[in-house]
Amino acid sequence: MDQLLPWLTYLGSHYAVIFFILLSWILTQQRKILRHLVLLYAVQFIVLYGLKFLIQRPRPLLFLEVASKLSRGPEKIFDPSFPSAHSVFSFMMAVLLSNWFPRYRIIFYVFAAFIAWTRIYLGVHYPTDVIAGALLGYGLTKAFLLFFPLCLGSGKKMKEGFLQKDSDDFFSR
Repeated sequence: MDQLLPWLTYLGSHYAVIFFILLSWILTQQRKILRHLVLLYAVQFIVLYGLKFLIQRPRPLLFLEVASKLSRGPEKIFDPSFPSAHSVFSFMMAVLLSNWFPRYRIIFYVFAAFIAWTRIYLGVHYPTDVIAGALLGYGLTKAFLLFFPLCLGSGKKMKEGFLQKDSDDFFSR
């Protein structure tokens, strides 16, 4: 498990979010989906890193001891601890997927919580970092869905995207 978790935790990383955004756009072929997901990611990023660098909470000391014992994932960690970006992004994706495919929402939220838990297990975050990140990702995404319900808000619209293209210009609206 100590060998696998450093890699599984990156399912909540920036790389995973960018892959999620691109895959959503490719599957739906809707530029509105792309625009709104990029905007949501940008809002989450700005709020998240604004808080990180405003609060400047150092990473747990446990990380320094455990890091040498665990196999490392693909990136180094230099940013402050609070809130957890992986938690923010995993819950952002869980909220979106739950709105698109409500039948599977429990699976999406359990998986997001698992990704958040890996951050504590690996010693790179305090539990409060992860809880705050989860609440932030959930709350910002739900608020965003209030402003863009027709584009990002329902599984029906998402499924329609597989059948019908949105040909409007990227910069319109």
